[in-house]
Amino acid sequence: MSAAAEHLDPDEDARESAQWRPLILAVLLLALVLRLISAVVVERHVHEAGRTFFVEGDANGYWHLGKAIAAGEDYAIHQPPRRVLRVPGFPLLLAGCIQSFGDNVFPARCVLAVVGVGCCWLTWLLGSRLVMRRVGFWAALFMAVHPLQVGNSVLILSENWFTFWMLASLLALVNLIDAPGRIMDQSLRFDAVMLGRSVLTGALIAAGVLVRPGFIPWLVVTFIAVLLLLKQSLRARFTLAAIMVLAFGTVMLPWAARNHSLTGHWVLTSLWSGPSLYDGLNPDADGSSDMQFFERHNVMATMTEYEMNAHYQSLALQFIQEHPGRTLSLAGHKLVRFLQPIPNSISAGWVVCVVCGAVGAAFLALCLVGMRSGLLDPVGLMLVLGPFLLFMVVHMVFVGSLRYRLPAEFPLAILAATGLRQMLPGRKRG
Repeated sequence: MSAAAEHLDPDEDARESAQWRPLILAVLLLALVLRLISAVVVERHVHEAGRTFFVEGDANGYWHLGKAIAAGEDYAIHQPPRRVLRVPGFPLLLAGCIQSFGDNVFPARCVLAVVGVGCCWLTWLLGSRLVMRRVGFWAALFMAVHPLQVGNSVLILSENWFTFWMLASLLALVNLIDAPGRIMDQSLRFDAVMLGRSVLTGALIAAGVLVRPGFIPWLVVTFIAVLLLLKQSLRARFTLAAIMVLAFGTVMLPWAARNHSLTGHWVLTSLWSGPSLYDGLNPDADGSSDMQFFERHNVMATMTEYEMNAHYQSLALQFIQEHPGRTLSLAGHKLVRFLQPIPNSISAGWVVCVVCGAVGAAFLALCLVGMRSGLLDPVGLMLVLGPFLLFMVVHMVFVGSLRYRLPAEFPLAILAATGLRQMLPGRKRG
């Protein structure tokens, strides 16, 4: 993608790959060991606190839905039942864990530890593809030992599983855009490789959306990127972009059809965006999440799930119209919460604060150096910065938290790794 990502001859590329293989395997092993230790520490902590989950609200909901899938029961939660509250991507993973290991949270933490290792591996592949293997190695190493990533990866939350699909979709997009020698002519001659890459990109974006609905605007970004950046005729670019969207829709269709059968409406993701939006845009909002209003209002006693969602969307839009100044002020508070290096609700003392602050400051500094390095061209910068900017904007509207930034740090680590390479001795020999 960049000037630094030169194509080597096959023999030289194979030799270089063999040289890096033991190093990246060591990084992945380190990532696994740290995450398994984290799983043990978190499990012990929640048991001593008399709980089951570190983040009770969301994790309880995900686990309940996972158990419902595993038992073949109605995919619903709460009373009256909400059947379109959560997209099924993460509960499906938990259902697999429950079917394999029973109603036991610790094995699920270990599975998520392995998923976290997979995220480090995809970061290595993406960094190697965008720049060079050296950069991919440093990016993967940073994510392997990043304390917040190590800790977050074993929580029963969707961020880690979403990160895996997001990184896979970015890698698929790179392979689709940067495909030298694979040109579809004006007659749209069938090219199975290009069509397959387009289908894979759309399907992987859909997999990410089925875990985190906030990722859906990335489909628009990808569509535009395919239209503007492919080395194809205009007709071929439109065809490949349309096939990508079709693949996205095909993966989403079973869930949307199920929602239509239950609600009478085509719901592509979930019916919780309204309350989530109002959570961040209401007279008592402060940038953090506080869903107590939902129980106080008790609108589900008189409304359907679809009507409830539309009701809260309307209230949030009304708040924006009546309080534009307060809306902008809240966006600033949410931005601070999204960007801050220290966890938003911290109770582990000054040691954790210092470590997280130091890692966050170093990460930011390396990213700034990486932006000036020239190793990433505009397309590469779009791919590593795009998810971060997307989530930042989304959570300046909804609620802000460091937790929502963590997935975007994996592609950002490639930018930080280019900055590190600029600062290391002997970088010109790379």
